[in-house]
Amino acid sequence: MKIRKFQGKNLKEVMDKVKKALGPDALILSVEKHGLINKYIEVTAAVDESFEKEEKDEKVTDLSIIQDEIKEIKEIIRSFIPTNTLSEGVFPFFQQVRKRGISEEIAMKLIAALEEGILKEGLERNITIKDLLYELLCKLVDVYPPIEQTDKRIAIFIGPSGTGKTTTLAKIAGNLSKKGSVGIISLDGKDASNLVLEYYADMFRIPVCRAEDPSDLVKKINSFSDRDFILIDTPGLSPYDKFGKKMLMKNISRLNHGFITYIVLDVTMKDEEILNVIKEFKPIDITALLFTKIDEAKSVGTIFNQMIYTGKPLSYLGTGKSVPDDLEIVTPYRLMELIINQRSESYVEVRKVYSS
Repeated sequence: MKIRKFQGKNLKEVMDKVKKALGPDALILSVEKHGLINKYIEVTAAVDESFEKEEKDEKVTDLSIIQDEIKEIKEIIRSFIPTNTLSEGVFPFFQQVRKRGISEEIAMKLIAALEEGILKEGLERNITIKDLLYELLCKLVDVYPPIEQTDKRIAIFIGPSGTGKTTTLAKIAGNLSKKGSVGIISLDGKDASNLVLEYYADMFRIPVCRAEDPSDLVKKINSFSDRDFILIDTPGLSPYDKFGKKMLMKNISRLNHGFITYIVLDVTMKDEEILNVIKEFKPIDITALLFTKIDEAKSVGTIFNQMIYTGKPLSYLGTGKSVPDDLEIVTPYRLMELIINQRSESYVEVRKVYSS
């Protein structure tokens, strides 16, 4: 990592020098004001040599881009410098984490871990901040195995409307049908949802039926006793739909079998919205978090945030609309690949969960 100091009369002047010398990927380590009469600003900046541009003397002519970058730098400085806890080695790591959607609270906890010696270890091994970020975050990722690798044969899918719950169930059903026999039960009374489910069930030649009440659900499960896996779809519920949640709880409470409960969440939602959804569904024992619409998100750091906030493991990722292909099983390194290597405006196709 190359570290340099730059001086100027104001922040814009110094940042122009930083950008010209080190490029747009430069990490700001510190910003200091000096002098009483001849005042000037000194910025300490660094760049990972693997990120450094080949043409170092390239001039930036778009003033709006410069202004946006300065605004971002000011926000970073305002948020983090006053804590007085960030050393020159830790600050660029902090920048990397925050820019990728990791919450400030979690980022500060990561910094505490770094200051306990992990950063020193990384520097001694001469690895980049980016690689260090990969390693540390990967160690914290908690993953729940796919249903076929557990001792459970029943999975229930819950969550708010519009998250792609039914489509995700269909993707998992399609992939499971390659490994064993599958049965699908719907608790959703809406005809539109059931038509979608029936369409996909017919595509994969999987039997599907609707359960009207708790006792009927038990009967339907018993009718699928010869099936290796049973997937249960539920109606999309508003987090504030107390009656709907009560009915769902009543249905689930009648089950004597061990089962997995996935809460299906839209990754494009804000952290606060997702936390509120999970909180409102809390009476239902959630096994794992399942995130959809990865292909529509500019940043997927919220996946990591929610895993930490809720203490619940991650399961599958819905990566597009294609059934059953656009589905992945979460792995620590795959999640870090998505978080750290943030997508460009043109979405790069992700790997599929099962090879054909």
